[in-house]
Amino acid sequence: MKIKELVAKELNQRFGQPEWVSFSPGRINIIGEHTDYNDGFVLPAAVDKGIAFALRKNGQDQVRAYAVDLKEEQTIGLNDLQARSHGHWVNYIIGVMVALKDRGVKLEGYDLAFSGNVPLGAGMFSSAALECSLAEGLNQLFEGGLSTWDIALSGQYAEHHYVGVKCGIMDQFASSFGKENFVMKLDCRSKEFEYVPFDLRGYKLVLCNTKVAHSLASSAYNTRREQCEKGVSILKQYDSSIESLRDVSMELLQAHQSEMEEVIYQRCAYVVEENNRVQQACERLVAHDYDALGKLIYASHEGLSKQYEVSCSELDFLVEQTRNKDYVLGARMMGGGFGGCTINLVEESQVSSFIEEISAAYEKEFGIAMEAYTVVIGNGAEATEWAVEQPNFAFDEHPHRRYNPLTDEWVQVSPHRAKRPWQGQVEKAEEEVRPAHDPSCYLCAGNTRVTGDINPDYKNTYAFTNDFSSLLSDTPEGIVEEGMGLLKAKSERGISRVICFSPRHDLTIPEMEVEEIRKVVDLWCEEYETLGAKDFINYIQIFENKGAVMGCSNPHPHGQVWAQETIPNEPAKKMKMQKKYWKEHGRTLLSDYIKVEQQKKERVLFEDEYFMAVVPFWAVWPFEAMLLPKRPIARITDLTEEEKDSFAAAYKKLGIMYDNLFEISFPYSAGIHQAPSNGKEYPEWHMHMVFYPPLLRSATVKKFMVGYEMLANAQRDITPEQAAERLRVLSPVHYKENMMSFKS
Repeated sequence: MKIKELVAKELNQRFGQPEWVSFSPGRINIIGEHTDYNDGFVLPAAVDKGIAFALRKNGQDQVRAYAVDLKEEQTIGLNDLQARSHGHWVNYIIGVMVALKDRGVKLEGYDLAFSGNVPLGAGMFSSAALECSLAEGLNQLFEGGLSTWDIALSGQYAEHHYVGVKCGIMDQFASSFGKENFVMKLDCRSKEFEYVPFDLRGYKLVLCNTKVAHSLASSAYNTRREQCEKGVSILKQYDSSIESLRDVSMELLQAHQSEMEEVIYQRCAYVVEENNRVQQACERLVAHDYDALGKLIYASHEGLSKQYEVSCSELDFLVEQTRNKDYVLGARMMGGGFGGCTINLVEESQVSSFIEEISAAYEKEFGIAMEAYTVVIGNGAEATEWAVEQPNFAFDEHPHRRYNPLTDEWVQVSPHRAKRPWQGQVEKAEEEVRPAHDPSCYLCAGNTRVTGDINPDYKNTYAFTNDFSSLLSDTPEGIVEEGMGLLKAKSERGISRVICFSPRHDLTIPEMEVEEIRKVVDLWCEEYETLGAKDFINYIQIFENKGAVMGCSNPHPHGQVWAQETIPNEPAKKMKMQKKYWKEHGRTLLSDYIKVEQQKKERVLFEDEYFMAVVPFWAVWPFEAMLLPKRPIARITDLTEEEKDSFAAAYKKLGIMYDNLFEISFPYSAGIHQAPSNGKEYPEWHMHMVFYPPLLRSATVKKFMVGYEMLANAQRDITPEQAAERLRVLSPVHYKENMMSFKS
């Protein structure tokens, strides 16, 4: 649900139908840090995340305020606008009300509900968004007639007098004046500004949140201000017109360097140079010279870290990690410093890889799970008159059915039953410790199987015909048809093979190296070729059952290959629907589906040049997933060498996601659906691998296909979109590897 609809719904349920809904964005600053209180230049922009308020008059002499995210309600008397205890969120509300009253707005009793989607601690300044959103909403609700500058200054007033932060005007300015696809060059002395086009053309802004906030930030902030003022007092002796570092040139500063302590000189030099960088950045943006802009951004961080000394090891590490990535044009710390975020200019096609790589490196270095956000430049504060409407259907709120075009079947989705299913109790399962070689395991190298056959001392993969095969190659042909054709049976010949993935008894796919998994893929191809060459084999099903809950009686890493005469039910259904789509469109069904998912993005787990991992729109199991080759490949044997490498890497990466979800060896049944092996051409077929895991809320809470699912229709609570989001945010490093690194 969108944030405006959310606050409107919450207000309606608690107090009554909203009259106005307002929204004000958080902000970022492209360049120009610590220049605002030196009367300098800054280059902020509003973003697409912020704070929304729903408002209605209540005919009383009080304000009833509900903080949706905190689930907390407060009452404010119109005649009791005194600040509450320090740090209380109500002070923002009271401060804005006082500021509006001082500007002549005639306030009456009203109700409000507010919520935000600005990540906390991410340096997007949610407090300014809150103040400006409320100010704009009340301005409209009570017909105050205030200007945009009045809205921004009201927010700053609340911050100064009721929150206790003596901030500059930049935060409230950006939240109020933001304009989509433009940054704003603000003169912090005159308050004059101009919009500068910000057309990234293939690049994205990515914020990397260190998740740290060092305690010396506030004291250091005050010290920096004093140091800058000291530098100004020295230079003012030589030019009485100097009021702040805004008026100082590098030539003048260098001429009197010897009269200053080195630390004073460095502070002043940074501010003067940063003001110049803001001017240059605007010129580079107009010229679409993003390489030069990136260099200015890097230079800004160097100054903040080495001259102004407001960075920290975590911020410096994140910036340093970008320097060897040619798809990152620039990176720097953003905000006051000593924690918070870095802002990064990243090539759009590389954003996922960038976040994955830098998150893994940061977690390995500091043991902290970094957060990353892509942001889009948006508009400033606005308010909308809220009409009474019938609720619109929403995938994430209302019961619905989803169609699976691969099988021509439907799944019932009931998201209202479990909007956040992972917030329940998460039980830890007992971690099974297995030896690298188990003398009692009939799949380990060198051990004797029940038939008396001895496994070779294999070093990589090993395949053999199942000692208790479900299919037999020498089954005699026979057909039975009785009872008016109601009783039918037909013999089925086939071969069941066991595929040992590794000689290591203690590993699973996500714990193996990609090169080792590639050998598994190669063996699958060999088995397909060998078995498919037999004249009575028409379909080959490759699959893996992982975990005892999936009926896997042996934990040794292995899978199976069943080759048979007829095409089984599931592949047959998929072949029918893919053929129908091919005839209608001349393209494979899954080729078009990949394009749809790339546009939507909400269910994509990851992708590279060759493969995509996605939670299907029609998924039945809670964390069901599919690995899809981007090229329309009919069979596994059609994969190129590069595609096989990508397939192996994706198999491992998805397995790590699964294991990290509840920090257990995640059970599933997985298998490859592909074209028949009878030698015919099947242009409609698009090979894919499906994963059906049963776990739902924790390591011990499972999804059972019972009752309605058995008798009527497959059903799920958590939506595929929620499942995908839950998996995407997990660390790319296997939890066991993290545990070992912390122990060491």
